[in-house]
Amino acid sequence: MPLRMSGLMSGMDTEAIVKELMSAQTLKKTKVTKAKTKLEWKQTAWSDLNTKLMKLYNDFVSKMQLESTYKTKKTSVSDTSKANVTANSNAANGSYTLEVSHIATAQYLTGGVIDAESEDTKLTALDAGLLNKEIEITNGDKNVKFAVTADSTLADFTSALKEAGLNANFDKGQKRLTISSKESGLKNTFTLKTSGLTDAEVQARNDLKAAVGYDKMSAANKKAVNQAIETLRTSGVDTDEYNTALDSLAKAAYESKKSQTDASATTYVKAKLYSEKYADMEKEAEEGLKANYYNEDGTLKDGKTEDDYKKAVAKKADTDTTAYVNKEITSSASKLQISEAAFTGKTEADINALGDKAVAAYYKDGVNAFDKMEGVDQDSVKADITAAVSAYASISPDDRNQAAAGSVLNSLGIADISKAADGTVTVEGATPKGMALIKGSDSEIILNGATLTSSSSTVSVNGLSIELTGVTKPNEPITFSVSNDVDGVYDSIKSFLKEYNSVMKEMNTLYNAESAKGYEPLSSDEKEAMSDDEVKLWEDKVKGALLRNDSTLNGIIQGMRSAMMTTVEHEGKRYSLSSFGIMTATDWTEGGQLHIYGDKDDSVYSGQKDKLKTALEEDPDAVIATLTGVFGNLKETMSQKMAGTKYSSALTFYNDIKMKDDLRSYEKEIKEWEDKLATMEENYYKKFTAMETAMAKLQSQQNSLGSILGTNG
Repeated sequence: MPLRMSGLMSGMDTEAIVKELMSAQTLKKTKVTKAKTKLEWKQTAWSDLNTKLMKLYNDFVSKMQLESTYKTKKTSVSDTSKANVTANSNAANGSYTLEVSHIATAQYLTGGVIDAESEDTKLTALDAGLLNKEIEITNGDKNVKFAVTADSTLADFTSALKEAGLNANFDKGQKRLTISSKESGLKNTFTLKTSGLTDAEVQARNDLKAAVGYDKMSAANKKAVNQAIETLRTSGVDTDEYNTALDSLAKAAYESKKSQTDASATTYVKAKLYSEKYADMEKEAEEGLKANYYNEDGTLKDGKTEDDYKKAVAKKADTDTTAYVNKEITSSASKLQISEAAFTGKTEADINALGDKAVAAYYKDGVNAFDKMEGVDQDSVKADITAAVSAYASISPDDRNQAAAGSVLNSLGIADISKAADGTVTVEGATPKGMALIKGSDSEIILNGATLTSSSSTVSVNGLSIELTGVTKPNEPITFSVSNDVDGVYDSIKSFLKEYNSVMKEMNTLYNAESAKGYEPLSSDEKEAMSDDEVKLWEDKVKGALLRNDSTLNGIIQGMRSAMMTTVEHEGKRYSLSSFGIMTATDWTEGGQLHIYGDKDDSVYSGQKDKLKTALEEDPDAVIATLTGVFGNLKETMSQKMAGTKYSSALTFYNDIKMKDDLRSYEKEIKEWEDKLATMEENYYKKFTAMETAMAKLQSQQNSLGSILGTNG
């Protein structure tokens, strides 16, 4: 800033003079600022109203134009300790009798106590006879075969049960296995069957599973492999079944290895991005947190240590870098890096080139995923497992046959379980001490004399949903009735009209607001001259009139009122809302609000005849046809009003796009005025400074002349 000589020689108040000179020019900027503020207030007013209109549309209008809204049913049950009943629109009105014979149960097996300390206990440690036994688990259409090896543990067994879709757990406190169906009913019961495997069969299966990477597969791919192995066991070499199984194995192995490769590539690229960005984030963290730990003179603040500062920086740098990586990993450039990494592989040198922070952030488990990063194609995978498949397929029938093993599960505290023709389960052989089995069963009811079943505790039939809560005594049925829910429908209409009236009242208040002519938003100087209450009253006056006589608002009001006056034809007659006592008031200032004649909560019209409830009871079809037609027209009208245009966004009732553009124009104009005024003010000061300089020179010259003429002193 140049040196300003403010009245040093002239004695004038330069600051005051410049302020007065700038005052008139500043008014032009103030006018634009006020216009921007007024538009922002108008934008807020419209946004608030738009929210209320959208709530009316989404929560009420969209629902009230559907027939299903008016076809609700209500039920009355004589004994809710036995059943709860709900009915949809398809349920037949009338009285029903109900007997509850049985409520569905889920199959639940609690094993006996076994000599195991944890899930890591090996099965062969419980019973050496379990080695090379196969436990077949069937649950509905799911079938899993679990072959017991020398390394198999209780955890492996419960995993196989879970793979079959069951709940399974070993309680180390009680030392018991628990196995249960996830759903009730006969169709959801499970069976357990054991058989023996020859050594050759076990070895061939293990080799084949190792070749396809079975241990690291997803549950879906494990299932595909198990099915393929079973097909190979029973089919001949080069048969269609054999080749299909081979393709299935190759596909599962390819998908699994490709997934691991992709995951490893993603991990590598994440670490690479982290390594590249961490230093920048660390520097930003150091600068951002320094003021929290150090004083301006560089000394530590009370209670702070350098170690605290370093830890905080490291934590923030890690958090910020990780957030950056997670965002960047979805970019096209990163996806390309992932693709390249997946098919070229990375060496240990590549890993070592990354920063320690990056490795720590993405390899916390200490697993080196890069070893898996090799190009994968289906043909090479198929070639890799062909030898294992051939070895498996070459096992002689005698070596492949499974021998009946008898019940060998007793050492696990459970037993073999089979299923009878009627779906009930049966324990095979001896039952281990302490084992308990709750058999899965269906619900059974007698509804109006007909016996019905369900796999759950809820029975659905002909629009009825019967939730069973207790069993009735033989030949002592309970009763329930189904009828139209007149009160519920009436209350829905009433709730809708209450919301509609609330929105209409607000729109009319905004449109018919008192004029605020002469009132504009206050400048900072104007606010300083007024009290807080005076400022609030002034601004409320301006805000209240922002949508006065607004053409867009008037279009919405008139469109909605017109839609609510729609007439509908039903069976040769024309109906409107007024046909059922839904009327506007005689007070025109309400602006089209609607009332239900006979509504007990309406202080003005409660004494009128209640046509609506009567019609809902006596002629519901006419009411439904009329209301769906009228409210459907209202929905269409509101949809049109909030359709997107070049001036407004979709689902918006006002010109939000134009308002945003206008606000940007105001902001640009204000910035131009600020620059212009700053230049103007500086020019004024330059002129005054030049004047003061000139006067100083003149004074100096006069002093010199006086000295020469001897007039000084």
